[in-house]
Amino acid sequence: MGIGLASDQLGFEHKEGLKARVTRQGHAAEDLSAEQAGEYRAITDQLASAIRRGCLERGVLICSGAIGASVLANKQRGVLAALCHDLYSAQHGVQDDNMNLLVMGACVMTPELACDLADVFLQASYVSREQVFGIPPRRLESIVEHIRNNLDKPLAVSDLSRIAAMSQSHFSKLFKLSTGLAPHQFVLEARIHRAKELLLEGNEKIVDIALGVGFENQAHFTTVFGNLVGMTPRQFQRSSERDSSGVFRPSLPVVEGC
Repeated sequence: MGIGLASDQLGFEHKEGLKARVTRQGHAAEDLSAEQAGEYRAITDQLASAIRRGCLERGVLICSGAIGASVLANKQRGVLAALCHDLYSAQHGVQDDNMNLLVMGACVMTPELACDLADVFLQASYVSREQVFGIPPRRLESIVEHIRNNLDKPLAVSDLSRIAAMSQSHFSKLFKLSTGLAPHQFVLEARIHRAKELLLEGNEKIVDIALGVGFENQAHFTTVFGNLVGMTPRQFQRSSERDSSGVFRPSLPVVEGC
């Protein structure tokens, strides 16, 4: 990992110790300051700019004006800086918010704590909420609503991913994480679910139901229906007529907004 290290004169010794430590750990450490470095603003700009341009993956800054340095660094696009003096903040700043610039106050830092904070910061990895929880509920709800309102039309994964504003592969992964089903399988089950409702109503011919829920012909519909339900549409309709309860319970995941 390419790591940028910087300090003003007050943080110089801490920075030198960190440089030796991260180099031993196998990181490519680049020192952006010298012993007679100027005030923290110029150093902060230099380090934040290197992160913004992609020259460095992460940075560690130790200086006397740590709060001002954090504010200044965050003005550069793509730089996420935070002042941290405890291990929890250094770790979760990366894990939860993708922090890429650790700022420490030289006046309140010991060499040991500086090393511990840097270790935690460099070892942590960002885990987006989407990777943990899937597609955000409201966005998922709109996608599912679109599917259920357009069963008679083609519902390609590429089209659904555009609605979600995601790449196709990323959308497919998160959709399955959210619903337990791959997008194409969810669409098939939604078509069959709607077909069951129409079969129970008994007001349409099977061929019309098949076309109305998006199948090209009755034969394809019957095959898919049989695979998912375990009987033909006609058998399902007749068995439902004999069911005294008359209750049809949906099997698709229920998506609720938050």
